[in-house]
Amino acid sequence: MQLPLFPLSSIVMPDGLMPLRIFERRYIDMVKECFKNDSGFGICLIKQGKEAGDVSEPYPLGTRVSIVDFDQGADGLLHITARGIEEFTLLTYSSNDSGLLIGEVSPIPKKPATAMDPEFELLAKKLDLILDYLDTESRYEEKKLDDADWVIHRLLEVLPLANEAKFELLQMDSNRERLEALANLQIEIAER
Repeated sequence: MQLPLFPLSSIVMPDGLMPLRIFERRYIDMVKECFKNDSGFGICLIKQGKEAGDVSEPYPLGTRVSIVDFDQGADGLLHITARGIEEFTLLTYSSNDSGLLIGEVSPIPKKPATAMDPEFELLAKKLDLILDYLDTESRYEEKKLDDADWVIHRLLEVLPLANEAKFELLQMDSNRERLEALANLQIEIAER
């Protein structure tokens, strides 16, 4: 499957929501094409480069997203909200004339939902506090704190980790591996 790619320093995972402000012509055109073709695009972490300006090199994993909301912000820019659909492996990519990356991607099959192991319930509690602190109530219809995938995905979205660290977590094979790595981060949160 071919997807236009939007390399960023943050990620969105399946069922996650990401607000974006679009100002570069290549991404405005991408959004127009997505609406015209009722299609989505891919969000990948930046391996090398920056979010704006020159073409960036993406890591080889990402998430296919669809646009679920849009408007013109008070700043005059196009504001969209993208919802994560499915993870993918980026096989190859190239840049078109406008600097938009187009990738050949292979969807990663969704694994069955995994219940949260009691050993990692503290991570779910910490995520709950983080989400309350970030006031993301409107971003998630319900908190699925007993679903290991949901907890892992939201932590990957909200924790201020370096791109290399996020990619390392993304490429782990199992939820248990990801949960152990996240638990080892020793996330400190003060209640407000």
